[in-house]
Amino acid sequence: MKPLRELRKSYFFQITFIIIIILALVISSLAFSADRVTVSRAEELAKEQFDYAIDDSIENVESQLGKLYEDLVYLGAYVGNEPWIEERIRTGYLNQRTSFTSIFYYDVNQDSFKWYSERQVASSVLKRDPKFTEVLTASGKELYMSDPVMISGDMGTFLYVPVIEENRPIGIFGGSISVLNSDLYRRSLESANDDMILYLLDEQGEVLTTSFNLVTDAERRISREVIDEALNRSERTILSTDEDTVMFEPDARVSGWSMLAKHQNDSVYETVYDTRWQYLMIALVTFFLSILVGLLLSRTLTNPLVELVNQIKQQQSLGTISLERTGSKEVETLLDTYNDYAQRMETSRREQLSQQQLILHQEKLASLGQLAAGIAHEIRNPLTPVHITLQMVREGQGSSDMVDVAIKELERANDLISTMLTLAKPDQAGKNEDWINMLDFAKRLEFLMDAECYKRPTKWELLVPNDMPPFYASFDMLVQIIYNLFKNAVDAVESKGAEGSVVVTVLFTEQEYRFLIEDNGIGMSEEQLKTVGSAFNTTKESGNGLGIYMIQEYLKSVNGAMEIDSVMNKGTAILIKIPRRQPS
Repeated sequence: MKPLRELRKSYFFQITFIIIIILALVISSLAFSADRVTVSRAEELAKEQFDYAIDDSIENVESQLGKLYEDLVYLGAYVGNEPWIEERIRTGYLNQRTSFTSIFYYDVNQDSFKWYSERQVASSVLKRDPKFTEVLTASGKELYMSDPVMISGDMGTFLYVPVIEENRPIGIFGGSISVLNSDLYRRSLESANDDMILYLLDEQGEVLTTSFNLVTDAERRISREVIDEALNRSERTILSTDEDTVMFEPDARVSGWSMLAKHQNDSVYETVYDTRWQYLMIALVTFFLSILVGLLLSRTLTNPLVELVNQIKQQQSLGTISLERTGSKEVETLLDTYNDYAQRMETSRREQLSQQQLILHQEKLASLGQLAAGIAHEIRNPLTPVHITLQMVREGQGSSDMVDVAIKELERANDLISTMLTLAKPDQAGKNEDWINMLDFAKRLEFLMDAECYKRPTKWELLVPNDMPPFYASFDMLVQIIYNLFKNAVDAVESKGAEGSVVVTVLFTEQEYRFLIEDNGIGMSEEQLKTVGSAFNTTKESGNGLGIYMIQEYLKSVNGAMEIDSVMNKGTAILIKIPRRQPS
C-alpha cells in the first residue's frame, strides 16, 4: 500500500497546489486593490487632520501674539507717563501664564534700560540679539521676537515693539514670555487627537514647545535628522520615517518660526492593518478549504488503483504475475498493461541474470591477472639490486656489505606479498612499524639508488641533514616508497643520457618528514597528472600502474600526502609528507 499512498499524495499535492495558486491570485488581486484604497484613504484622513491641527494652532499662536503685541504698543503710546505705565504693568501685564514674565523700556537717546519687573537680564545680552538690532532700524510698528534666553532660571523669549516718533524709533518696549508656562507656547498648539504631537520651531529649527498631549517624554522627542530635512522644504510637506508620519509648515506667521506635526504610523495606518488581517484570515480559510478539496479529488482519482493493488496483493505465484481482467474500464486497461509489462520484465530479468554471471566470471579472471601483475611488479624491484650485486661479485668488485644488503633485499621481496595484503586493510597498516634510525635508512637508500644507476649515465644525488631524529614508520615500506619514486625518476631521465639527473632530498619539521624527488626528465601533461595514482594506469610500456597506487594507499593509512608538480619536457617534482607520530 505504500506506493499507493505515495501516488495518492502526489495527486493530492498537485490538485491542492493548483487550487491554491488560482485562489491566491484572485485573493491577492482583490487584497492589493483593497489595500491601495485603504492606504490612500488613511493618508487622506491623516492629511486632513494635520491641516486642521496646524491651521488651528497657527491661528491660536497668531491670536496670542496679536494680543501681546497690542499690549506693548499700548504701553508705547504712554511713554513719558511713567506712573500710568507702572500701574498698568503691575495690575495686568506681568502674568506668567497669559502675559509677560518681565518687561523693559529701552531709551534710544539715553541708551539706557528701565525694567518694570524683578526678572531682568544684562543689557549686553539684549544688545547682542540680532532682533533687537533690527528694531532700532524699524520704520513701523512691527513685532520682533528673540531666540530663547535664560531669565532668572526660566527659559523665555523677548517680544520687541519699537516706539516710533516722527518716523524713527525713539525707544523699544520689550517683554519676555515663558517657554514652559505661557499659553502662547503650551496651550496654543491643538492636536487633532491624542496620537498627534505638534512642535513649534524657531529659525534654527530648535523646538520652542510642543502640544499639551498626555504622552511620555520619549514619545515627545523628534530626531534632528527629521527637522533638518523638513527645514529644507519651502512649502507645506508630508514626510515619512520608519515610525512616524510628519507634516511640516514652514510659515507659522511669525518671522522665522515654523510648525511641525507628528503622527505615529501605527495610528495612521490602523485601518490598513485591520484590512490586511482580514485578508490574511480569508487566505488561511481558503488554504484549508483547498487542502480539503484536494484530498477529496485525490481519493476519487486513486480509487481505481486501489482495486489494482488489491489484485496484485492477492496474487500468490512467484513466477510471472498475470492478473484477471476485472473491475472498471480504467482498471481493465491498467491490468492489461501490467500483465504485458510483467511478462517482458521476467524475460529481461532472466537475460540480465545470465549476463551478470558471465561478467562476474570475467571480472574474477581479470582481477586475478591484475593481482599477479602487481605482485610481479613489486617483487622485481628488490631483485634488481640482488642481480647487480651478483654481477659485481662475479666481476670481482663485490663486498660482504653488498652481499648482506642483497640478502636483506631478498627478505624484503619475501615480505612484499604480506605487505600488499596489509595495504588492502588500512587497520593492519601499522603492524610492521617501529622507530627508524634515519641515518641507517639513508645508507640503505643510498645503496639501492647506486645499484639502480649502476652502468647508467644518469647523475643522482641524495641530500640528507647531518642530524635527523628517529622516525616511527615501516622501514621496508618507507624504503619501497622512496625507491619506487626514484626508479620512476631514473626512467624519466633515461632519454637525456648524461644530462639526466635525479635529486632526492630528505627534510623534517616538528610535525612531519618530507621526501622530495626531483628530476629533469620528460615530465607529464595535465591529462596524465589527473590519472596519476589510478590503479593499473601507467605511461610505461612494461609498467602496470600499481606502484603509485600502493604508495597512496599507504599514505592514506598514516595520514600522509603526496604532491606532484610536473611540466612536459622539463621535469617532475614529487613531495611525500608523512606526519611524525608516537606508537599507538
